[in-house]
Amino acid sequence: MSASALDFAAWSALQRFYADYGRTLDAGDFGHWPDFFTEDAIYKVQSRENFDRGLPLAAIALESRAMLKDRVVGATDTIYHDPYYQRHLIGTPIVLDSDGATMRCEASYLVVRTKRDSMPEILSVGRYQDRVVMTADGLRLAERLCIFDNDLIPNSLIYPI
Repeated sequence: MSASALDFAAWSALQRFYADYGRTLDAGDFGHWPDFFTEDAIYKVQSRENFDRGLPLAAIALESRAMLKDRVVGATDTIYHDPYYQRHLIGTPIVLDSDGATMRCEASYLVVRTKRDSMPEILSVGRYQDRVVMTADGLRLAERLCIFDNDLIPNSLIYPI
């Protein structure tokens, strides 16, 4: 099925899924972040250069929902860092391909980091390349590649992109 064959209900559900993802992270509700993924999901944060060249190096590479949950524990309970807020601006996802059960999607994103005592700064800008699947619990990410455009990133990425 081509992307243009999605019905309105499927399109609306996909829009809501992307919006809910950003809202959950912006609210600092990191404990629910893994719920957006399948059990065997892949989540990577990778530079555009490495992605385009087919190089495997990624700033973050997680290969299951259990690893995502571990990342949440690290970000919220283990790692000491200066707290900050995030604001995700996620573009409308473009459905590149769909077979009814799986959609390959792409959406631009911008994540702004704000600390209470300083001006907001761009944390990351790039695109999501996703494989979204329909499950008994609704839409879930089987794969999310966060491909950031800039070559430089902060010396640590704490919260999910």
